[in-house]
Amino acid sequence: MATHEGDPEARRARRIEAAFRVRYRSIDELVVALTHDLSRGGLFMRTTRFLPINAIVRVHLELPDGGGELPVICRVAFVRAEPEAIALDKPAGMGVEFLDLGPDKLATLERFVAEHVPGSKSATPHRTLDLVVADDDVSVRGAIVSALRRRGDRVIEAEDGLAALAACLKRPPDLVLSDVQMPRMDGWQLVRMLRARPTLARVPLVLMTTLTDDESRLTGYRLGVDDYVGKPVREDELMLRVDRVVARSRQSDPHERRTLRGDLENVTLGSVLSFLSLEQKTGVLLVVGEASARFYLRDGAPLRIEIGDDPIAGLDDPGLQALLGWSRGQFEFAAQEVACADDLQTSVNALLLEHARRSDEGGR
Repeated sequence: MATHEGDPEARRARRIEAAFRVRYRSIDELVVALTHDLSRGGLFMRTTRFLPINAIVRVHLELPDGGGELPVICRVAFVRAEPEAIALDKPAGMGVEFLDLGPDKLATLERFVAEHVPGSKSATPHRTLDLVVADDDVSVRGAIVSALRRRGDRVIEAEDGLAALAACLKRPPDLVLSDVQMPRMDGWQLVRMLRARPTLARVPLVLMTTLTDDESRLTGYRLGVDDYVGKPVREDELMLRVDRVVARSRQSDPHERRTLRGDLENVTLGSVLSFLSLEQKTGVLLVVGEASARFYLRDGAPLRIEIGDDPIAGLDDPGLQALLGWSRGQFEFAAQEVACADDLQTSVNALLLEHARRSDEGGR
């Protein structure tokens, strides 16, 4: 949990009524904050030092591992004083809205995360990657390749999936970055060809696509796609996703069987559960977002759901309804035997219908 300190000197600054310091003690803590608060335009500060609504404050975001500070100008959006906090069983503090945390500062934070190993004591320099970039659009491919080479990566260009496969067979890369729609061999065929070859089965692959429907993206995850980047491609997002996928690949067990895994930014949790139900899968779906949660399924039916270490009480559990609404985080399904009892006595379809009904009522 981040801690906050007042800065008395800020009182003398023009327009700035106070300053606070938010410390992130670990990369993991920063990642959670970046995903769920910072990228959404604000944060909540635990403090007993309250200011009026709309007061202007400076917040110093102190990065872990000696990464320095990032000052941000904010506006106080709401205050939760002690009596209200006690009644809601939530911490006292203030919510602030960022006024100048633009794309450049967000990119700085994302780059900092990408260049650090969680739990390390110092930044790790960017390690040169061997990459294959496949896209039949020469201008798009050229811009991506130039950006990657500027930071020191070794990149092989391919005009379609067939040329990319040939490059991978000649020398397995650290990652393949591929368009979906290409002549001779498209992105989907390339995924199948890579995963069918023992020497290339574990090479990470990121698809660049305009596809946004859950069905297509779930199909990709099932085939073995590691992540997606939307088109038109933003350079900062591209670098972040490439580094994240490569880091995850290096940390995984080389003998581990591939599972269904992906990002909730690309596909909804409801679609993942519907797919597992339709395929009558048995195993555990791990979801890591605002917290960690596990769905225990047998033949596609949910037997038990845990948020943290606590099982949900039933379909009307507020925690479950909040969980089903998560839009950020990662999911991973592991096929395995599930020995727990059927605590829920329901189906995925009933689970999602109840969530939709409650969301509908809440929006009225």
